[in-house]
Amino acid sequence: MKNEKNSYQIKILQRGAEAIIYLESENIVVKDRIKKSYRIREIDEKLRRIRTKKEAKLLRVARELGVKTPKVISAEEYKIKMEFIYGKKLKDVLQNLSKEKIEEIFKIIANYIALLHSKDIIHGDLTTSNFILKDDEIYLIDFGLGFYSSRIEDKATDLYLLYQSIKSAHFNILNEAWNIILKKYRENYEKAELVIKRLEEIKRRGRYRGR
Repeated sequence: MKNEKNSYQIKILQRGAEAIIYLESENIVVKDRIKKSYRIREIDEKLRRIRTKKEAKLLRVARELGVKTPKVISAEEYKIKMEFIYGKKLKDVLQNLSKEKIEEIFKIIANYIALLHSKDIIHGDLTTSNFILKDDEIYLIDFGLGFYSSRIEDKATDLYLLYQSIKSAHFNILNEAWNIILKKYRENYEKAELVIKRLEEIKRRGRYRGR
């Protein structure tokens, strides 16, 4: 399958339950929300349009706040065209980085989360797979599960997802990384203590359910 405009060979990067992500050209990636046959057509189309528009807006707002995200080129119907970030998932490279670099990266991540939460933006999928390392800079991608909320519970859950991600994939640096994140989050978000207190409650609930 080729793009008729420039004969670039389209490369599918990911097939998910909600969308197909592919390279349209060397510098442009497309997220195309796929049709759900189990939904009524009108409802399906409406949901896909709303979610596409919402994700594009969140990406743009986050970028304006100072969070490095892919630049949105266009958002039409069910497709978002955006800048392709040539980098590597943090999950895949973290174990090869120096202690100093790891500390620097988690300070940036904590600052990103603080910036988003200060404007009531919940990313919804904070994992080390959604942070991209490119030229010593960190980018946050995939706001597909993102939404606006001022609820402390939602912000604490956002942090909890990141905690679980580090715990499961990078357990050997969990304590060091998490202490850095909490310290910088406290420094950069005025409601941090409320969020962290709720986060501890969520952790306790998780341990209780796991028994």
